Amino acid sequence: MRGPLVVPREHGGVLRRPAPTRTEFFAEAVGSALDHVAQTCPAALDGVVVGIEEVPEKQSFVEDRVPLASAQDGDGHRPSRVVLFRRPLELRAATPTGLVILVHRTLVEQLSALTGLPVDVIDGSDGQDGREV
Repeated sequence: MRGPLVVPREHGGVLRRPAPTRTEFFAEAVGSALDHVAQTCPAALDGVVVGIEEVPEKQSFVEDRVPLASAQDGDGHRPSRVVLFRRPLELRAATPTGLVILVHRTLVEQLSALTGLPVDVIDGSDGQDGREV
């Protein structure tokens, strides 16, 4: 190779992507859902770690159904955990807006299962914030 593969831009700088990647968009959706829950019911997030994985392990399938998320109670050594599975959630959502809504609802349901708090207490929206499908 004898020269640069790309000619430098006339005005310099870095070209920015016009839209986030799927992974970035999903991470933003999870962050938005966490922010909403932190504002409406911060107690639901006490001692809970929220993470993202691409796909669940095969052992977590029930009757050949792929889970959207997993919630595990903590013990004395580990905090409670909620894991959202990116690919199954993306495949179930028809639009990006639908994905944001699905991520939010899935997170709220998993937190409800962990904490025992009702979904409407954790969500705090009563369907009035535009998260209706």
